[in-house]
Amino acid sequence: MRYLLCVSCLILLVVGCGKEVQEAAVEKKIEEATGGEADVDFSDDGMKITGETKEGEYAITAGEEIEIPEGFPSDVFIYRPSEAVMAMKVPEGYSVTLITQDDKAEVVEAYKREMQEEGWSEEGSMNMGSHSMLMYEKDGRDANINFVPSDKGLQINVIVSTD
Repeated sequence: MRYLLCVSCLILLVVGCGKEVQEAAVEKKIEEATGGEADVDFSDDGMKITGETKEGEYAITAGEEIEIPEGFPSDVFIYRPSEAVMAMKVPEGYSVTLITQDDKAEVVEAYKREMQEEGWSEEGSMNMGSHSMLMYEKDGRDANINFVPSDKGLQINVIVSTD
């Protein structure tokens, strides 16, 4: 998912510029990196980036009142209560970032239980103290769930390949 890394880095590069300058700079960098078109919109509520490359369409949203992308696999657990703060759909899959105030151990156990109930096989896990990761496989798809503390609560990053 090179788009994930590319776009994240580009956004950080233009922080501090005016809105129109930010949008134009990010659009140009994304288009150079992907060889496709990009449309960037920064608002007071967040940002939305959409575009298309030869691999397909992509969309990235971040900020307030983010929704889970249309087409997100229904067999991938989304923890509740949580708030989506970032969502990405790229040709290779999806990425969603959630924030919850619940205890990490409780959230990790919920993912283990719910992913298994949906038929996902746990391929690995890592517990690095405050950070944890779960890795799953099902029908040739991969799902990685990362749990990271943040100043807003427990951040849950769900990345799913659709290939």
